Amino acid sequence: MREKRSCICCIAAAMAAAAAGAATLSLPVAEAKSVPNFREKTFPGRVMAVQRVDVTPEVSGDIVEVCFANGQIVKEGDVLYRIMSVKYKSALKNAQAKVAECRAKKAYADGNAARYEKLAPGKAVSQDALESARSERTVAAAALEAAEAELAVAEYNLNRCEIKTPIAGKAGTSALTRGNPASPATPLVSVVQIQPVRVRFSLSNAEFLTLFGGRARTLKEQGEVTVTLANGAKFPETGAVEYTENVADEATDTVRVYATFPNAERILRPGSTVGVTLRNKAGAEMPAVPPAAVMQGAEGASVWVLGADGRASRRRVVTGRVSGGVMLVTSGLAAGERVVADGVHKVEEGDVVQPVRDSAR
Repeated sequence: MREKRSCICCIAAAMAAAAAGAATLSLPVAEAKSVPNFREKTFPGRVMAVQRVDVTPEVSGDIVEVCFANGQIVKEGDVLYRIMSVKYKSALKNAQAKVAECRAKKAYADGNAARYEKLAPGKAVSQDALESARSERTVAAAALEAAEAELAVAEYNLNRCEIKTPIAGKAGTSALTRGNPASPATPLVSVVQIQPVRVRFSLSNAEFLTLFGGRARTLKEQGEVTVTLANGAKFPETGAVEYTENVADEATDTVRVYATFPNAERILRPGSTVGVTLRNKAGAEMPAVPPAAVMQGAEGASVWVLGADGRASRRRVVTGRVSGGVMLVTSGLAAGERVVADGVHKVEEGDVVQPVRDSAR
């Protein structure tokens, strides 16, 4: 029934157009669809390590073993170097012996003071002897504490003869090889975390306000980050906004943004540059038409809009980007309005257009 009415309207419009001298054309017609506009911007960015450690020995000694290969992936706690431990083992034994000696002296001093305290001062023992026994007990306790502290240091130093990495990552080039002396002033190798990694880029305050209303929370929740590699290839992972700097750069009026990527294939290398695309994944609904429906002229873009009677009228519009095979229209057109989708050069003001196909279906 609806198709009958449409045909009747088209016939009536065609007759009226003929009477008015306007042409009747059969052309493709499309309905302006409402699609989400995912607003986005592209920036230069740099890949950064989430963690980096310059591994440095805490004790001095000759390196007796290098336990990794340059460029090797290492796990947290892996032993990277071993330092000659003979003097540290000797120091540990001396400290253990000192503790044993001090414990024996303390046990004797404790027992001696206890015996004196059981006796009534002034009868079997003088007050001076009692105080002397108590003093010896205190001195013995202090000596034991000092010896135990030295033992803890000796154990610590011996354990540090094995130099371990505190983080997982990729080891760099070793600064020293087997047989060389190392000291706490000598960095031996750097270990850089490569899973995950950060990508840093700068977002202008104007773009921050336009895309996310200037709200860091909205940026974290709705921001979606992708990167393009140096060879122009798109990196397959999508990053998440981690945080923004707490102040803006006064010289450039920009805010630094940090996004994290899992970097499962270890393609992103800390220190390298990438292209960063940031978009608001929430999007904003706006009308869209086939690109062929848009005419460009000296006065800007325009489309042929069809009225209920099929008559075409030219209307100025403001267009956005092409996305998903359609061109976004930021102003001048509403979703649901019908436009000439192709052959726009054949149409003149007031012509009646009969659709040959309806791309909205």
